[in-house]
Amino acid sequence: MNYTYENFAKDGTLTLLDPLFTLMLIFSALFVIIVLRFAINPKIMLFIGTFIILLSAQLFYISGILVDELNLSGSKNDFYMLIAIVVIQVICLVIAFVKSKKK
Repeated sequence: MNYTYENFAKDGTLTLLDPLFTLMLIFSALFVIIVLRFAINPKIMLFIGTFIILLSAQLFYISGILVDELNLSGSKNDFYMLIAIVVIQVICLVIAFVKSKKK
């Protein structure tokens, strides 16, 4: 199938949203470093972590809709990155709560 954007799909797999998942994963990893280095209010951390998880889940849901409508296969890397983002955000939340209890 021909698309107007060359890198839209590779070998029948939707790859258009892969850079966004990678960006979210990098942002989550950098957020762990920030939480380890600075004391952040756990309530703010809960809000930010929930926002990032919901944003990533919505992106994954939209990629599923695109895959279905375009008769492509989904990228398994998107699912793995979503799981990694959730795990990293839960770790950030636990670290924030532990650091707040020590004070």
